[in-house]
Amino acid sequence: MSELLAPGGGLAQAIPHYEDRAEQRTMAAAVARALEDARPLIVEAGTGTGKTLAYLIPALLSGKRVVVSTGTRTLQDQIARHDVPLLRSILGKPFSAVVLKGVANYICKRRLAEATARGAPHANDVSLAALADWAEHSETGDRAEVEWLAEGSPLWAEVTTTPDARIGPRCPYFERCFITQARRLAEQAQLILVNHHLYFADRALRAASPGARVLPDHDAVIFDEAHQLEDVATEHFGARISTHKISELVRDAHLTLARMALWTGRAGVDVIDTVERAGIGLFSQLRTALIAPTQGENDGGRVVMPPGMFDHPDRQQAWFRLDSALEELARAAESESEPPPDQEAEGDAGHRAALGGLARRARGLRDDLATIAEQRQRSHVYWGEARPTGTYLSASPIDVADLVRRHIITAGPTPVFTSATLAAGGQLSYTRTRLGLDEAEELIVDSPFDYSRQAMLYVPRDLPPVNDGFSLLTAERVQELLAITGGRAFLLFTSHRALREATTRLGKLPYPRLVQGEAPRATLVDRFRSTPGAVLLGTSSFWEGVDVPGDALSLVIIDKLPFSPHTDPLVAARMQARAELGEDPFAAIQLPAAAIALKQGFGRLIRRRDDRGIVAILDGRIVTKTYGRVFLDTLPTGLPRTSSIEQVRRWWLSPEVPS
Repeated sequence: MSELLAPGGGLAQAIPHYEDRAEQRTMAAAVARALEDARPLIVEAGTGTGKTLAYLIPALLSGKRVVVSTGTRTLQDQIARHDVPLLRSILGKPFSAVVLKGVANYICKRRLAEATARGAPHANDVSLAALADWAEHSETGDRAEVEWLAEGSPLWAEVTTTPDARIGPRCPYFERCFITQARRLAEQAQLILVNHHLYFADRALRAASPGARVLPDHDAVIFDEAHQLEDVATEHFGARISTHKISELVRDAHLTLARMALWTGRAGVDVIDTVERAGIGLFSQLRTALIAPTQGENDGGRVVMPPGMFDHPDRQQAWFRLDSALEELARAAESESEPPPDQEAEGDAGHRAALGGLARRARGLRDDLATIAEQRQRSHVYWGEARPTGTYLSASPIDVADLVRRHIITAGPTPVFTSATLAAGGQLSYTRTRLGLDEAEELIVDSPFDYSRQAMLYVPRDLPPVNDGFSLLTAERVQELLAITGGRAFLLFTSHRALREATTRLGKLPYPRLVQGEAPRATLVDRFRSTPGAVLLGTSSFWEGVDVPGDALSLVIIDKLPFSPHTDPLVAARMQARAELGEDPFAAIQLPAAAIALKQGFGRLIRRRDDRGIVAILDGRIVTKTYGRVFLDTLPTGLPRTSSIEQVRRWWLSPEVPS
């Protein structure tokens, strides 16, 4: 490993314009020790460290089967397409690597055949025929290969499936199934690339059904972009029901009914229609109850469900009606899923397996609904959300530290947690506490970039308070900053409301303007890279996972410190839990989380040693409030700071260029 990463070593010879990174060697050595000693490790590796290779090389040289779990499919694909081929060329030893994604990322040959037979709704014949032709020749069936199909195309929903709807070996396409093939390859692979959602789905399944699993057994797991793990764990170890889940169940029940000659007639249709009507009845009442408290509140519209919300007579009756309808559907499907011996017609096995899956899904939704309605688990917070796309109810664990400790730390595989943003104020204590990493070794590796020469931090002191919204004076200051760099900027906002206000006030910019929502994120980023002088306005999804090195991005403007709203049900519950322990909830929860989020936004700017640019934080609290020191200590050391826009202009025009 030392020879590969040393100056003039295998990595330097394989990569044009290679930059030696001592920090990369330090991290690689720590990962190698963790894998050898089977001890948990947490590593913050600053931007530019080269952390991906710093953990992949020791992982592959360890001789162990390792799962790499990423926060985004973008990083997953980058490792598969760039890092794995590079390592095959320099390691001098063969290894097998497999990308494994969630079920919905693969085309389902059974669902494709059914869509073709009936003529899938929402799809024209040409698109469906093209999709069928691609599936015939694809080796993976991965959605990422179908670049010509729009990101939100309803056609894909018609030809993919869900974990609950898979029917396994009884499916007539099982041996030719892309998911089956991917999982069999994973069983033989040394390196398995997944994302956090799939990894935690595997952990949750193992916990609920001993012996069941999605991923093969493995010796170690490396979580890249580990700052996202608390949110992912919260989702997978909670309960959730929504109008979308009910609609999916009703749709699949009708499709199963249409396929299954044994389950036909008016009775079958009536059972499904009863579920649909009961779902509409309950969620229409709940939506009304959820919307009222959100008037004038945060963009998310997430509100705490009060205790006894389902005790209201009308809502209780609506809940009981849906509960009974789901049980009736489960029984009807179950009664047809297991025929007497020797009476099953050829070809019925797959249809009957689908009915069995339908019964399990109906009962799973029934159980989740009861968990949410009864609110018996004091360790959970119960909340709802009324979105334009539907209504959602959730029961989420307030603290996932014990869950992560039980299902990840002590589960067997050696875990390594890494990200460019895990520390707040130079300390990893917040991440340790939130994820239960008390026993993990730790390492903080600074970025190799020279921020004293490459970047300038601008914090104006003369703008209106951020709570007053995106004012006219703020808009004018933004335009002054854009004039300095000639556009080439990201404008990052902490809320959709602020994004809308800024979009209106900055409507006549002399630069190409790209706004979140006009196109998929990846498309907007590609347009930004290829459009000289472009300005991109976005919210949280653009604060991380976006890589624009070079001159295309020279200015990042952040509207305010990214505190999570204290009215958010999960944030409020976690702050209350800290307060009950005698801690300062602001200092324990909101402050470190916001500091880490700010570091993510800041990290969009400098991606290479020859990058140079300005970060403007328009929220004066970072220098006027005592807690601002935590934010400043979280940002790179040596970063020059000013409140004078004239000094920013002089710095930008200075001839010094990073070496």
